[in-house]
Amino acid sequence: MVGRHEFPELTVLEAEAIGEPGRRRFRLIAGVGLDLVSLWMEKEQLQALGLAIEQLFEQLRLGGYVRSRIPEQPARRTAPLPGNIPEYVVGKMAIGYDEERQRIAIFAHDIEQDDDEDPVFAGRATLPAAKALARQIAKVVAAGRPRCSRCGAVIGPEGHVCPHDNGHLPLE
Repeated sequence: MVGRHEFPELTVLEAEAIGEPGRRRFRLIAGVGLDLVSLWMEKEQLQALGLAIEQLFEQLRLGGYVRSRIPEQPARRTAPLPGNIPEYVVGKMAIGYDEERQRIAIFAHDIEQDDDEDPVFAGRATLPAAKALARQIAKVVAAGRPRCSRCGAVIGPEGHVCPHDNGHLPLE
């Protein structure tokens, strides 16, 4: 049985990567106070969440919902992470705008859930907290292995053979 965690206003909303570049695991920590949830996801999912938040802000600005510059105000933990928080592996996520509360709504389904089930996580963040999360996600994703400026491939600890330098990729 998968639990359900709903937060009308998140006071904690953080993205982090754990491990060495190339072997990192990514998660979102979200909740209120010490009532937290850990949402594990792929790097691409985390990156897509950050980009979706940025795109939603642009739509809100163009639609006239947001008229002034939104300051960043992170929703962060004030205490160490408790030892036994519920953990889920995210299968799919969705975001939206709660116009009545003027909050960004974030929803996550566990990878083992059926599509017709309610999400395991539903939380609403203030606009400043969501903006800070998008910036934090960009920093977490960018802190990984560097990419080749010529071909875009990841440069690992063993180096990189750029096809632009020699015209082909190495045989494996």
